[in-house]
Amino acid sequence: MKKAFSMFVLFLVASVALAACTPPPPLKSDKYLQDTSLISGTPCAPPCFQGITVGQTTFSDAETLLKNNALFSNVQKQESSGRPPLATFNTKAGEAIGQLTANDKGVVDALLVKLAPGVTTEQLVAKYGDPKYVTGIDYSQTEVALALIFPDKGIVAWVAPGDANAALKPTDPVVVVLYIAPDGFPKLLETAELRGYAGYIAYGTYKANTPVITPKVTATPQ
Repeated sequence: MKKAFSMFVLFLVASVALAACTPPPPLKSDKYLQDTSLISGTPCAPPCFQGITVGQTTFSDAETLLKNNALFSNVQKQESSGRPPLATFNTKAGEAIGQLTANDKGVVDALLVKLAPGVTTEQLVAKYGDPKYVTGIDYSQTEVALALIFPDKGIVAWVAPGDANAALKPTDPVVVVLYIAPDGFPKLLETAELRGYAGYIAYGTYKANTPVITPKVTATPQ
């Protein structure tokens, strides 16, 4: 669980880390993966993505599935001592768009993918209902993101409303999706600071709202 938790935190703040680059990659791009399976459920529905079910599929099987899928290229495994294995993958055209990690049992515990605009916030909410939690990310001077969190579905979906003065709109696209096994969310959320979902309101209001979850003090790892 410690490794899964570490990767969850890494993924949740991935946009902030990317923003440190000069310049950061855009949140919205037609070069990212053209995929609407989040809504269509084809070829599989969350927490499954392109045949990889988070919490069930082994890391080695996930690697094979990615390498055998014509949508992807340049599947690369990265390993280092004391850290969970990680694999990155690109679109067929070579755009870096995804990564996945495994737990200490060798099972995929998190998968993140960057999507080209194609799924809207309105479609997401119509499919899964209101998200339980929201958190805002100041990505760059021109782009912000709101992470809409659906713990029971194993989904964290980043949507891009525009800049810091924008409001969340039904037409805002989903640009990043993180898949996590639903039964892993309760422990993982213990370290998060999250707001409640309040509908289509200003990004700044979400940032200013009182958190409904604040980080809990955790024991020092042994």
